[in-house]
Amino acid sequence: MDIEPRILIVDDEENLLRSMEKTLFRQGFDVGTAGGNIEGIEAFDEAVEDEEPFDLVIVDLNMPDFDGNEQKYAGLDLLAKIKEDHDVPVIVNSAWDEVEIAKKCIDAGASDYFVKGRNEEMLRKIHTVLGIE
Repeated sequence: MDIEPRILIVDDEENLLRSMEKTLFRQGFDVGTAGGNIEGIEAFDEAVEDEEPFDLVIVDLNMPDFDGNEQKYAGLDLLAKIKEDHDVPVIVNSAWDEVEIAKKCIDAGASDYFVKGRNEEMLRKIHTVLGIE
């Protein structure tokens, strides 16, 4: 990519959200953030409407759903909503380091999956998904 890739991070854990935002910003990414499914789809749709769409979305698996209630797999609902009309890669992240959960995310259409707090792994997967050397 010749331009600065735009990444939207959707996570309800404020400290983790800010940490990921700083990490990606330092790597040269243009980063947007949202605290759950409602904020996430609003930010995504607004970016599309403004003709500045995100190149990648990172969604937390366990966060507030579209009704504002904490839900174990709310991130998969956001993934499905984004994928309905847009061909943008979505990477799911979670505190759960379980193969079955990663498989569930990939089967639902995620481009990849990583465990929270593993910044090197996150960066490697972002570069792979976006085709950045």
